[in-house]
Amino acid sequence: MALTLVTNPVGSAAVKLFPGFRPVEFVFKREDLAVTSVESGSGGIQINVGTDLTSYLEAGDTIYVYSEGAAYTYDGTGIILGITASDITIDIPYVQDATGGYINYLKNYYVEMQCVDRAFATSQVLPFSLTSDGDAAGNIIIDVSVVNDLNRQREAIADGHLIDSRKEFEVQYRQVYDGSAEAFTLINNKAVVLVYATDEPDTDEILNAFDTPKLYLGYPAALVIAHEEDAASSTMQMVYRELDANQIEVASGVLTELDSDVNGFLSWEWPSDASVSLATKYIEFDFDLNVLSEYDSNEYAATDYVTN
Repeated sequence: MALTLVTNPVGSAAVKLFPGFRPVEFVFKREDLAVTSVESGSGGIQINVGTDLTSYLEAGDTIYVYSEGAAYTYDGTGIILGITASDITIDIPYVQDATGGYINYLKNYYVEMQCVDRAFATSQVLPFSLTSDGDAAGNIIIDVSVVNDLNRQREAIADGHLIDSRKEFEVQYRQVYDGSAEAFTLINNKAVVLVYATDEPDTDEILNAFDTPKLYLGYPAALVIAHEEDAASSTMQMVYRELDANQIEVASGVLTELDSDVNGFLSWEWPSDASVSLATKYIEFDFDLNVLSEYDSNEYAATDYVTN
Protein backbone atom coordinates (compact mmCIF):
# COMPACT_ATOMS: atom_id res chain seq x y z
CA MET A 1 0.00 0.00 0.00
CA ALA A 2 1.42 3.37 -0.96
CA LEU A 3 0.49 7.03 -1.06
CA THR A 4 2.97 9.24 -2.90
CA LEU A 5 3.19 13.02 -2.71
CA VAL A 6 3.57 13.81 -6.43
CA THR A 7 3.53 17.61 -6.31
CA ASN A 8 4.49 19.80 -3.37
CA PRO A 9 3.76 23.40 -4.44
CA VAL A 10 6.43 24.70 -2.05
CA GLY A 11 9.03 22.77 -4.05
CA SER A 12 12.57 22.84 -2.68
CA ALA A 13 12.10 26.14 -0.83
CA ALA A 14 11.87 26.18 2.94
CA VAL A 15 9.22 28.90 2.75
CA LYS A 16 7.14 29.95 -0.25
CA LEU A 17 4.67 32.81 -0.66
CA PHE A 18 1.33 32.32 -2.38
CA PRO A 19 -1.43 34.86 -3.14
CA GLY A 20 -4.31 33.95 -0.86
CA PHE A 21 -7.03 33.72 -3.50
CA ARG A 22 -5.32 31.36 -5.96
CA PRO A 23 -5.04 27.54 -5.73
CA VAL A 24 -2.19 26.02 -3.71
CA GLU A 25 -2.49 22.34 -4.62
CA PHE A 26 -0.84 19.28 -3.10
CA VAL A 27 -1.13 16.36 -5.52
CA PHE A 28 -1.02 12.73 -4.34
CA LYS A 29 -1.04 9.34 -6.07
CA ARG A 30 -2.71 6.41 -4.32
CA GLU A 31 -1.83 2.78 -5.15
CA ASP A 32 -3.26 0.44 -2.51
CA LEU A 33 -1.68 -2.88 -3.52
CA ALA A 34 0.64 -4.10 -6.27
CA VAL A 35 -0.66 -6.49 -8.96
CA THR A 36 1.38 -9.61 -9.71
CA SER A 37 -0.53 -10.73 -12.79
CA VAL A 38 -3.81 -10.47 -14.71
CA GLU A 39 -5.24 -13.46 -16.62
CA SER A 40 -8.54 -14.88 -17.80
CA GLY A 41 -11.07 -15.73 -15.08
CA SER A 42 -14.65 -16.96 -14.84
CA GLY A 43 -16.82 -14.07 -16.09
CA GLY A 44 -14.01 -11.54 -16.33
CA ILE A 45 -10.36 -11.09 -15.38
CA GLN A 46 -8.56 -12.79 -12.51
CA ILE A 47 -6.12 -10.57 -10.63
CA ASN A 48 -3.36 -11.99 -8.46
CA VAL A 49 -2.10 -9.57 -5.80
CA GLY A 50 0.10 -11.87 -3.70
CA THR A 51 -1.90 -11.04 -0.55
CA ASP A 52 -4.88 -12.80 0.98
CA LEU A 53 -7.71 -10.23 1.07
CA THR A 54 -10.60 -12.58 1.89
CA SER A 55 -10.96 -11.09 5.39
CA TYR A 56 -11.46 -7.60 3.90
CA LEU A 57 -13.15 -8.05 0.52
CA GLU A 58 -16.11 -10.11 -0.65
CA ALA A 59 -18.20 -10.68 -3.76
CA GLY A 60 -20.11 -7.54 -4.71
CA ASP A 61 -17.40 -5.13 -3.54
CA THR A 62 -15.93 -2.71 -6.09
CA ILE A 63 -12.20 -2.28 -6.84
CA TYR A 64 -10.10 -0.39 -9.36
CA VAL A 65 -7.34 -2.11 -11.38
CA TYR A 66 -4.49 -0.79 -13.51
CA SER A 67 -2.22 -3.27 -15.31
CA GLU A 68 -0.41 -3.18 -18.66
CA GLY A 69 -0.27 -5.99 -21.20
CA ALA A 70 1.70 -6.19 -24.44
CA ALA A 71 -1.01 -4.42 -26.47
CA TYR A 72 -3.75 -3.58 -23.96
CA THR A 73 -3.96 -1.79 -20.60
CA TYR A 74 -6.56 -2.63 -17.95
CA ASP A 75 -7.66 0.68 -16.47
CA GLY A 76 -11.05 0.70 -14.79
CA THR A 77 -13.40 -0.22 -11.97
CA GLY A 78 -15.07 -3.62 -11.62
CA ILE A 79 -17.31 -5.60 -9.27
CA ILE A 80 -15.82 -8.62 -7.50
CA LEU A 81 -17.34 -11.86 -8.77
CA GLY A 82 -15.27 -14.11 -6.56
CA ILE A 83 -12.24 -14.01 -4.25
CA THR A 84 -9.99 -16.88 -3.13
CA ALA A 85 -6.89 -16.04 -1.09
CA SER A 86 -4.79 -13.72 -3.29
CA ASP A 87 -6.86 -14.21 -6.49
CA ILE A 88 -9.69 -11.76 -7.20
CA THR A 89 -12.05 -12.12 -10.16
CA ILE A 90 -13.86 -8.97 -11.33
CA ASP A 91 -16.34 -8.29 -14.14
CA ILE A 92 -13.96 -6.47 -16.50
CA PRO A 93 -13.78 -8.34 -19.84
CA TYR A 94 -10.56 -10.31 -20.45
CA VAL A 95 -8.45 -9.12 -23.40
CA GLN A 96 -4.95 -10.47 -22.75
CA ASP A 97 -2.61 -11.35 -19.91
CA ALA A 98 -0.89 -8.48 -18.11
CA THR A 99 1.68 -8.01 -15.35
CA GLY A 100 2.39 -5.30 -12.81
CA GLY A 101 0.25 -2.33 -11.92
CA TYR A 102 -1.92 -1.88 -8.85
CA ILE A 103 -5.42 -2.10 -7.40
CA ASN A 104 -7.30 0.35 -5.20
CA TYR A 105 -9.50 -1.66 -2.88
CA LEU A 106 -9.59 0.09 0.51
CA LYS A 107 -13.11 1.01 1.64
CA ASN A 108 -14.29 4.50 2.65
CA TYR A 109 -10.89 5.90 1.68
CA TYR A 110 -9.73 9.53 1.81
CA VAL A 111 -6.61 11.57 2.46
CA GLU A 112 -6.69 13.98 5.41
CA MET A 113 -4.43 17.04 5.62
CA GLN A 114 -3.85 19.38 8.56
CA CYS A 115 -2.23 22.82 8.69
CA VAL A 116 0.21 22.83 11.61
CA ASP A 117 2.44 25.32 13.40
CA ARG A 118 6.07 25.28 12.19
CA ALA A 119 7.44 25.27 15.74
CA PHE A 120 4.97 22.72 17.15
CA ALA A 121 4.09 20.13 14.53
CA THR A 122 1.35 18.62 16.71
CA SER A 123 -0.44 21.96 17.05
CA GLN A 124 -2.98 22.74 14.35
CA VAL A 125 -2.95 26.30 13.07
CA LEU A 126 -6.65 25.96 12.26
CA PRO A 127 -9.10 23.64 14.04
CA PHE A 128 -10.20 21.67 11.01
CA SER A 129 -8.81 19.27 8.40
CA LEU A 130 -8.89 19.26 4.61
CA THR A 131 -9.89 15.97 2.96
CA SER A 132 -10.25 14.43 -0.49
CA ASP A 133 -10.99 10.91 -1.73
CA GLY A 134 -9.80 11.68 -5.28
CA ASP A 135 -10.84 9.54 -8.21
CA ALA A 136 -10.93 5.74 -8.52
CA ALA A 137 -7.48 5.68 -10.15
CA GLY A 138 -6.00 7.29 -7.03
CA ASN A 139 -5.37 10.85 -8.23
CA ILE A 140 -5.91 13.16 -5.25
CA ILE A 141 -5.63 16.96 -5.09
CA ILE A 142 -5.97 19.03 -1.91
CA ASP A 143 -6.02 22.82 -2.22
CA VAL A 144 -4.87 24.54 0.98
CA SER A 145 -5.73 28.05 -0.26
CA VAL A 146 -9.23 27.56 1.16
CA VAL A 147 -8.08 27.67 4.79
CA ASN A 148 -8.95 31.35 5.26
CA ASP A 149 -12.42 30.89 3.78
CA LEU A 150 -13.03 27.92 6.07
CA ASN A 151 -11.74 29.89 9.04
CA ARG A 152 -14.15 32.73 8.24
CA GLN A 153 -17.07 30.27 8.30
CA ARG A 154 -16.31 29.08 11.84
CA GLU A 155 -19.15 29.73 14.28
CA ALA A 156 -16.76 31.43 16.71
CA ILE A 157 -16.04 34.18 14.17
CA ALA A 158 -19.23 34.12 12.13
CA ASP A 159 -19.14 37.92 11.82
CA GLY A 160 -16.20 37.48 9.43
CA HIS A 161 -13.77 39.81 11.18
CA LEU A 162 -10.89 37.48 11.96
CA ILE A 163 -9.07 37.19 8.66
CA ASP A 164 -5.29 37.35 8.87
CA SER A 165 -3.36 39.14 6.14
CA ARG A 166 -0.70 36.39 6.32
CA LYS A 167 -0.97 32.73 7.29
CA GLU A 168 2.13 30.57 7.65
CA PHE A 169 1.97 26.83 8.26
CA GLU A 170 3.38 23.43 7.37
CA VAL A 171 1.20 20.52 6.36
CA GLN A 172 0.88 16.93 7.49
CA TYR A 173 -1.22 14.21 5.89
CA ARG A 174 -2.43 10.64 6.34
CA GLN A 175 -4.62 8.00 4.70
CA VAL A 176 -7.97 7.17 6.32
CA TYR A 177 -10.04 4.06 5.48
CA ASP A 178 -11.92 1.21 7.13
CA GLY A 179 -9.70 -0.30 9.81
CA SER A 180 -7.00 2.38 9.51
CA ALA A 181 -5.02 3.90 12.35
CA GLU A 182 -2.31 5.75 10.47
CA ALA A 183 -0.19 8.52 11.95
CA PHE A 184 0.27 11.83 10.13
CA THR A 185 3.30 12.38 7.90
CA LEU A 186 4.78 15.88 8.19
CA ILE A 187 6.29 17.58 5.14
CA ASN A 188 9.22 18.94 7.14
CA ASN A 189 10.56 22.48 6.73
CA LYS A 190 8.24 23.25 3.83
CA ALA A 191 6.13 26.20 4.91
CA VAL A 192 3.18 27.55 2.95
CA VAL A 193 2.64 31.30 3.40
CA LEU A 194 -0.71 32.64 2.20
CA VAL A 195 -0.59 36.41 1.76
CA TYR A 196 -3.76 38.44 1.37
CA ALA A 197 -1.99 41.78 0.78
CA THR A 198 -4.13 43.85 3.09
CA ASP A 199 -4.45 44.92 6.67
CA GLU A 200 -8.22 45.08 6.45
CA PRO A 201 -10.02 42.28 8.34
CA ASP A 202 -13.12 41.69 6.24
CA THR A 203 -12.67 39.87 2.92
CA ASP A 204 -15.98 41.13 1.53
CA GLU A 205 -14.96 44.72 2.09
CA ILE A 206 -11.56 44.06 0.52
CA LEU A 207 -13.09 42.65 -2.65
CA ASN A 208 -15.84 45.23 -3.13
CA ALA A 209 -14.77 48.53 -1.62
CA PHE A 210 -11.58 50.09 -0.29
CA ASP A 211 -9.80 53.41 -0.24
CA THR A 212 -6.54 52.67 -2.07
CA PRO A 213 -5.36 49.22 -3.18
CA LYS A 214 -1.71 48.28 -2.58
CA LEU A 215 0.38 45.46 -4.00
CA TYR A 216 3.01 43.83 -1.83
CA LEU A 217 6.09 42.78 -3.75
CA GLY A 218 7.12 39.15 -3.88
CA TYR A 219 4.05 37.29 -5.18
CA PRO A 220 1.83 37.33 -8.31
CA ALA A 221 -0.90 39.96 -8.45
CA ALA A 222 -3.63 41.33 -10.70
CA LEU A 223 -6.03 44.27 -10.59
CA VAL A 224 -9.50 44.51 -12.16
CA ILE A 225 -11.80 47.55 -11.99
CA ALA A 226 -15.28 47.90 -13.48
CA HIS A 227 -17.32 51.12 -13.68
CA GLU A 228 -21.08 50.81 -14.17
CA GLU A 229 -21.90 54.52 -14.53
CA ASP A 230 -21.68 56.73 -17.65
CA ALA A 231 -18.29 55.50 -18.88
CA ALA A 232 -19.20 54.83 -22.53
CA SER A 233 -17.36 57.89 -23.83
CA SER A 234 -14.46 57.83 -21.40
CA THR A 235 -11.34 55.75 -20.87
CA MET A 236 -10.39 54.81 -17.34
CA GLN A 237 -6.79 55.24 -16.34
CA MET A 238 -4.83 54.27 -13.24
CA VAL A 239 -1.74 55.95 -11.89
CA TYR A 240 0.67 54.31 -9.48
CA ARG A 241 3.27 55.35 -6.96
CA GLU A 242 6.12 53.29 -5.57
CA LEU A 243 6.55 53.59 -1.80
CA ASP A 244 9.38 52.54 0.49
CA ALA A 245 8.96 50.73 3.82
CA ASN A 246 8.04 54.04 5.50
CA GLN A 247 5.32 54.75 2.90
CA ILE A 248 7.42 57.52 1.35
CA GLU A 249 7.26 57.80 -2.44
CA VAL A 250 10.40 56.78 -4.33
CA ALA A 251 11.43 57.21 -7.96
CA SER A 252 9.36 54.92 -10.19
CA GLY A 253 10.66 52.09 -12.28
CA VAL A 254 8.80 50.78 -15.32
CA LEU A 255 5.59 48.78 -14.91
CA THR A 256 3.15 49.35 -17.76
CA GLU A 257 0.50 51.74 -19.01
CA LEU A 258 -2.72 51.27 -17.06
CA ASP A 259 -5.32 52.42 -19.60
CA SER A 260 -8.52 50.48 -20.19
CA ASP A 261 -8.97 48.73 -23.53
CA VAL A 262 -12.73 48.59 -23.10
CA ASN A 263 -14.89 51.49 -21.95
CA GLY A 264 -15.83 51.09 -18.30
CA PHE A 265 -13.46 48.19 -17.64
CA LEU A 266 -9.77 48.04 -16.74
CA SER A 267 -7.74 44.87 -16.27
CA TRP A 268 -4.06 44.76 -15.37
CA GLU A 269 -1.75 41.86 -14.49
CA TRP A 270 1.76 42.16 -13.13
CA PRO A 271 3.97 42.13 -16.25
CA SER A 272 6.82 39.63 -16.49
CA ASP A 273 9.30 42.37 -17.47
CA ALA A 274 8.30 44.82 -14.71
CA SER A 275 11.04 46.73 -12.91
CA VAL A 276 10.77 48.82 -9.78
CA SER A 277 13.14 50.79 -7.57
CA LEU A 278 15.27 48.77 -5.15
CA ALA A 279 13.73 50.78 -2.32
CA THR A 280 10.16 49.97 -3.36
CA LYS A 281 8.19 47.89 -0.85
CA TYR A 282 4.64 48.82 -1.88
CA ILE A 283 2.88 49.90 -5.06
CA GLU A 284 -0.11 52.16 -4.52
CA PHE A 285 -2.75 52.73 -7.20
CA ASP A 286 -5.18 55.57 -7.77
CA PHE A 287 -7.57 56.73 -10.48
CA ASP A 288 -6.70 59.56 -12.83
CA LEU A 289 -9.79 61.70 -12.25
CA ASN A 290 -9.06 63.91 -15.26
CA VAL A 291 -9.65 61.01 -17.63
CA LEU A 292 -12.89 59.75 -16.07
CA SER A 293 -14.55 63.00 -15.10
CA GLU A 294 -17.78 61.52 -13.77
CA TYR A 295 -15.85 59.47 -11.21
CA ASP A 296 -15.73 61.09 -7.78
CA SER A 297 -13.23 60.23 -5.05
CA ASN A 298 -15.91 59.73 -2.44
CA GLU A 299 -17.21 56.79 -4.52
CA TYR A 300 -14.34 54.67 -3.21
CA ALA A 301 -16.77 53.10 -0.76
CA ALA A 302 -19.35 52.32 -3.43
CA THR A 303 -19.83 48.80 -4.79
CA ASP A 304 -19.61 49.79 -8.47
CA TYR A 305 -15.84 49.33 -8.25
CA VAL A 306 -14.88 45.71 -7.82
CA THR A 307 -11.24 44.81 -7.42
CA ASN A 308 -9.53 41.51 -6.84
